[in-house]
Amino acid sequence: MNKAILSILSVFMLGSFFNLAFADDAGPKQLTGTPSEQIQQLNSQLQAQLLQIQTTQKQQVDALNTQLQNQIKQMQTQLQDQIQKVNAQTQDQMQKIQTTLQDQIKQVQQQLIDSKK
Repeated sequence: MNKAILSILSVFMLGSFFNLAFADDAGPKQLTGTPSEQIQQLNSQLQAQLLQIQTTQKQQVDALNTQLQNQIKQMQTQLQDQIQKVNAQTQDQMQKIQTTLQDQIKQVQQQLIDSKK
């Protein structure tokens, strides 16, 4: 299950990077000004892209967490059902064993009574 989650997360992360790299509606922003100003513009663009990636990844992680919580709840319910069934079976078996033992005790007691006659 952990491998599946890691695979899904990897796919989501790659998807996020590709979406940001190729799906920019405005296209690459034209850099203007001095080299120092251009560096600041690039930094701003990168920070905006990273923020988008973080937001997307947080949404994806939240969605995965919700799915996992639902799966865990389902598994807990299934386990509780199984435990209740096993408990009921065990109680039935214990009752049968108790009845059998009581019958055997009565037989032995009767045999003792009969042997003393």
